[in-house]
Amino acid sequence: MKTMRAKALASLLAGFVTLAGFSGCHASSAAMFSESATISASSAPQDSASSTTQISQTSEAGTYVQDDMTELMPQTYAYFTDLRLSADGAVEVVGLSQSGGVQLLRWTEDVWETAVESGQPTVANGALTVAADGTLWTVCRDDSGAYTLQSGTDPAAMQTIPVEALSQEEALPIGLRLAADGKIFLTAQVGETTVFVLVDPATRQATTVTPGFYGSPAFYAEGSIYTFAAGSTSLSVLDATNGRVLQQYSLPLAEPLARASAAAIQQNCLIWADSNGIHQIALSGTLQQNLADNRSFALASSSFIVQQIVLDGQGNYWVSGVNAGGQAQIYRYRYDTQAAVASGGELVVWAMEDSLLLRETVNTYASEHPEQTVTVEYGQDSLDNGMTVDDVIRTLNVEIFAGEGPDVLVLDGLPVESYIRQGILADLSNIDTSNCYENIVHCYADESGCWALPLLFRPSLVYCQSEENKARLSEAQNLTDLQDLLCVKSNFHYDGYYNLFSELYPAASASIFAVEGEGVNEDALREFLSVTKTVVDAQQISAEYDPLFGDGEDTASGDDGQHLAVDIPVSMNWYGRAQDPADCAAGNPSDYLLTYIYMVSETGSVPALIRPLPGDVFTPVMTMGVLNTSDQVDAGVAFVGTMLDCETEDLAGRGSFNGYFVRQGVQLAKVSQRNDGTDGNPTPSELNLDAVMAQLTTPSNTDLSLRELVYENAAQLYTGAQDLETTVANILQRTDLYYAEQQ
Repeated sequence: MKTMRAKALASLLAGFVTLAGFSGCHASSAAMFSESATISASSAPQDSASSTTQISQTSEAGTYVQDDMTELMPQTYAYFTDLRLSADGAVEVVGLSQSGGVQLLRWTEDVWETAVESGQPTVANGALTVAADGTLWTVCRDDSGAYTLQSGTDPAAMQTIPVEALSQEEALPIGLRLAADGKIFLTAQVGETTVFVLVDPATRQATTVTPGFYGSPAFYAEGSIYTFAAGSTSLSVLDATNGRVLQQYSLPLAEPLARASAAAIQQNCLIWADSNGIHQIALSGTLQQNLADNRSFALASSSFIVQQIVLDGQGNYWVSGVNAGGQAQIYRYRYDTQAAVASGGELVVWAMEDSLLLRETVNTYASEHPEQTVTVEYGQDSLDNGMTVDDVIRTLNVEIFAGEGPDVLVLDGLPVESYIRQGILADLSNIDTSNCYENIVHCYADESGCWALPLLFRPSLVYCQSEENKARLSEAQNLTDLQDLLCVKSNFHYDGYYNLFSELYPAASASIFAVEGEGVNEDALREFLSVTKTVVDAQQISAEYDPLFGDGEDTASGDDGQHLAVDIPVSMNWYGRAQDPADCAAGNPSDYLLTYIYMVSETGSVPALIRPLPGDVFTPVMTMGVLNTSDQVDAGVAFVGTMLDCETEDLAGRGSFNGYFVRQGVQLAKVSQRNDGTDGNPTPSELNLDAVMAQLTTPSNTDLSLRELVYENAAQLYTGAQDLETTVANILQRTDLYYAEQQ
């Protein structure tokens, strides 16, 4: 067993002493907690502090299976607005059909029956539910733009229920649900505050609760409102009549729930579903239980947006959501003791951090290889637990060279060149790389094989709007040739030396660490430090970060809580400085769409010049490698091939990435669909970025430890704490020590 998995297993076993905390929670099968049951993510609780994410595991006692419940429905639905349990325990769902009708469906005796059928009332933000007696409840918007709560059996003759919170100018309805006790639970956002409204159907009286914070998500059960403050793992229980806090729980969740996560309170447990599976935790407990986390399930797909979850009387989990095609879907997850178990072994993938492409690949690969278990380990988990980057990489290296490492590596931040020289990576030459940027995808290939394969890349670009600077930029052969231009704020605008370093280091690193074997090109290092120091002094840069753009990394979370990173070099944002624009920009754009927007959004024209920075350098991203010591080499190579196959227009339309796709034309096609020139701006094809990409020849050095030690010393130089010669000497000394450790 691999070392990191062994540690996780030990943590799991230790966690069984606290299983008493689950006394109120549902257990799918007695076998789950029997002494003979094999511990796995599909059938056993998992320590939330574990450094691994177990996926697609099965046990001898069986595993969870997924049933597509929409296939049995009488028609296709645009979306579902409410998923719940009826008073008699039947699963009910309110569907809005593509033809415009509303139906309440009940699952009884293994068939869907239509309990209520109605025409479609006016609906705003999908806020619609239907009671068993046929009463419609909906939020609509009048001609003035104000929201109102409506009720009635006839969509053409609805009655308005006065709700003061909805009438406010900043009001925005979030959700409308029919609770188990028959009350209507409405959630709305009013400015920076979340408002909860309970309506008694019998009296039509509305009770408004204002907790006084921005809350998300929220649930109503048994007379209480359960809610999280945004970004918090602290759960507050509120009295539904007056908003008084009844109880608070500090839950040991790995991260706050995403706003769109489906969640519920049932049997004194918090239950939720996301792309990592179904989870539950006793409100008074300390151990998080992870269930139904098979990577072939719809939950794991980045294209499936979870809406709601319920637990039925048989112990099955029902999850509603929307797929990539915009169609409503309902899946049932039930524990099957007779289900087939994986027999093809375990494939372990290691990555420093999570990514959309990795998630999509794992889901696709698991669907195509149900016989195999896939486990993903994240170095980021160790960073969150207090380890440094160097610590994480050092631990991984010890395991690799002890023959206990993972099977597949995402090599970003790792000493990939050192791994290649030491001959520990398997040949990836058999992977089909047609329709890819050949100059990019084979950057780690030689006459004997292809030892690593980047799936994304960041071009190191420079461009300008004026013809005046075009000639000077086009003639630059090295960083020194750019120095005079870089020093002038009207050409390049810098307010933080970290931002300056980040924009220019990737291109410079290819020369600094281009020494045969392990070493440093002192001349290239000195040039980089000297030029950037000169720019710092000339532009009078005293701050580390630009006050407007921070550290240059704009982060956001998708509906599934997934982290999305968009690296935005400061000088590329001249459009954001209307009072002090810059003519030129340089940096390493990470998103095809954003590159297009930044280049043309303000001027409405193609820049006068777009070219690679001197050196024709690009940064490989999502660089994949397979350890040749693995007993799953063939499976690992197939996994990397699947990653390349996942670079599709569908995936390109789901968010920002840490780089351009190495598969040529995919992102261009997607961006062209969104920006077809009808707004008067140039189309993406007019930028002719493919021609610029074809000029790229040299990968940057992506070793994160080397980057950090160079920056730490460069920062001392920029602030005047040490001179150039001392800085060069310190970097040389530290790199020698680092290379010695690698041996």
